[in-house]
Amino acid sequence: MRRLAPWFAAAFVLTTACFRDQPFRLENKNLGIIAVFPGEPRLHKFSEPTPFGDMEWFSTTYEPSGRLDRSFFINVGNLPPGDKGGATESQILSTMESFLTRKMGKIETKALPASRGAGFSYSASLPDGSYAEGVTILKRGRIHQAQATVARSDDRELRAFLDSFAVM
Repeated sequence: MRRLAPWFAAAFVLTTACFRDQPFRLENKNLGIIAVFPGEPRLHKFSEPTPFGDMEWFSTTYEPSGRLDRSFFINVGNLPPGDKGGATESQILSTMESFLTRKMGKIETKALPASRGAGFSYSASLPDGSYAEGVTILKRGRIHQAQATVARSDDRELRAFLDSFAVM
């Protein structure tokens, strides 16, 4: 039986590798988001301390089975009452950029075209050798953050995911 175990493991890996997830279009009116994920995402919520105060995030996440090197998510959080972290759009976005820098290390940012809303895009090479790229948009007192973490910056699914992300 011990001799068969490696064969079963190899068969499992090959079988799961052959079944690729299909792109999944998500439109969630409650969260105000539209995006095409590389596969079917799951919804969960979590809380974390932020420069704005404790925030509850509603996260829609896709992580392919058997792949620890890929992650695609959209987090949506309502800004807590008050002006902790900034009172204006530009102050809030600057605080969010600093928050991401503390979490990820050095990031490069660019302002978004006005047609996408108030926000910025960002990218970073992470300490583990992976690459992260994302978009942060501030709309109606909510922060909407879409991010993909992949092995290389030229990943097609990363580009398709971020290009499809929109805030309604």
